[in-house]
Amino acid sequence: MKNNLSEKLERMEGRTYILGREGHIYMDSPTASKQHAEIMITDGKIFLRDLNSTNGTYLKKNNALVKFEQGFVNPLQPIVIGEHTYVIQDLLAVASKFVAVDDNETLIEPTDDAGQRSIYG
Repeated sequence: MKNNLSEKLERMEGRTYILGREGHIYMDSPTASKQHAEIMITDGKIFLRDLNSTNGTYLKKNNALVKFEQGFVNPLQPIVIGEHTYVIQDLLAVASKFVAVDDNETLIEPTDDAGQRSIYG
């Protein structure tokens, strides 16, 4: 039986989420770049990549900060972006909300020749 995280990762497969002040996952820190890092789900694994951010992305390991450029990470891995520490699993929980929105059918309203919404009924 699959656990909740594996099911989430399966639904998120092949998707990329931007972390930052102007990303899919908002980072509330003036020291986070607009597009600071990205999380990609590939083959059920979590790939984290710094997007040449000004202040870098760091992993917390044994109470020390280790500069991180890119690679696969554990869901329980704490990372530091800007002034805050985040856990990958918590970031994925936020990202999974985008999957629910993306998977819903989008209603495209027909328009007339002038680009105005048409009403059928």
